[in-house]
Amino acid sequence: MNSTTDRRGFLRTCAAGAAGALLAGSASCSTADRSGADDTLSFTSWGFAETRSSTAMREACEVYTETTGLTVDERVYPYDKYLNQLVLSARGGRMTGIVHIDEEWMSALATAEVIKDLNPHVDTALYPRVIDKAGSYDGVRYAMPWTQSALGIVTNGPMLRDLGIDTSTFDDIDGFTRALRRIKDSDGSLIPYAPCSAVTQLKDFIPWIWAFGGTVYESGEVTLGDPGSKDALDYWKMLLDDGLIQAGMDREGARTLFAQQRTAIYDDAPQAIGVIPPQSSDPDIASKMEVVRRPARDGEGHNLIWSQPLVALDDSEATVEALRIFSTDLRTQQIAFEGLGNPPTTIEAIESPWFAEDSFHEQWNRVVVASARRNPLWDFPIGSSAQRAHDEAIEQGLRGTVSSTQALKEGKEALMELLRG
Repeated sequence: MNSTTDRRGFLRTCAAGAAGALLAGSASCSTADRSGADDTLSFTSWGFAETRSSTAMREACEVYTETTGLTVDERVYPYDKYLNQLVLSARGGRMTGIVHIDEEWMSALATAEVIKDLNPHVDTALYPRVIDKAGSYDGVRYAMPWTQSALGIVTNGPMLRDLGIDTSTFDDIDGFTRALRRIKDSDGSLIPYAPCSAVTQLKDFIPWIWAFGGTVYESGEVTLGDPGSKDALDYWKMLLDDGLIQAGMDREGARTLFAQQRTAIYDDAPQAIGVIPPQSSDPDIASKMEVVRRPARDGEGHNLIWSQPLVALDDSEATVEALRIFSTDLRTQQIAFEGLGNPPTTIEAIESPWFAEDSFHEQWNRVVVASARRNPLWDFPIGSSAQRAHDEAIEQGLRGTVSSTQALKEGKEALMELLRG
């Protein structure tokens, strides 16, 4: 059996296992089985286990308690085991309340009928139009906006200017490439650009497919392998071969390099403005962080929506009120922004001074969010398996294990198989 067949079989097994476990859990438990104390709300999040985020999350929970009189029962799973633990708990039939998720997982939970339709409870008039680009699967809104933004390109502006680089040329792919070569020629110890190239984080490659005019999944059809996606993969392979990007780079590694000023360009979420300064010896690093439009053939800039919403395991009054408070209450949104770095989602919060007067976030919304698009792999019944299939195909092309054409062909076949279920 060849490696391609092995990989497809593994992906198919993972997808079937996740869906099967969730379906078994949802089929075996009734509303009566999902019992809990009448004076508590269950809130499941990996954030309660993290030192940096737990304080702010508990402060937001206090707002809920003050408003409703109910206490919050914290449910904690580590991020790297989160979905599996969520599956096991759903199978146990005793999960209620609200759950903080990465939107990549939502289609699996929705397909298994574990989470509730929130269309009746989301007042879209409270949110900017970009919110509609996330939170739904198969035409149904399952997610309440909690924090949503986009992944974009962050630069150290003064560092680039000291190297004689004008970031206004970045709109053009050729101009961006020339800038990377100039960085390398000026200082061989620098990594010119540090996108996530590790196989576990190659969702960062998707906006580059768009930048070259390609697509991954359009109108119900898998389109990976079209001319634009091939050009994008060939481009990244050239950057890798020429030492302009680095193989195996993950987000934390890129952040470390940027904080140490060993790279001046990398991809991140807007939380970067809170994550980078504590890692840097430069006390002024935050003021040097600037946002640029992603280079693209059409000059429009293309970025990937980043979303971590809340979903509901039941539709009780307490659960619906919790969704409303965490999503729309100004106090909880300000707490999440100031304590977690999470951008707010409602129009009222976005226009509030505590957010609107933050120059970095204002620039981020204007440059990055305005040109952001939904991850097309969220439309697959098991989004996380689809993402893995995509990422493994791209990695093959970057490693040169197979040609870019063959890598994309195998990726397309794997995605089509997952789409068929």
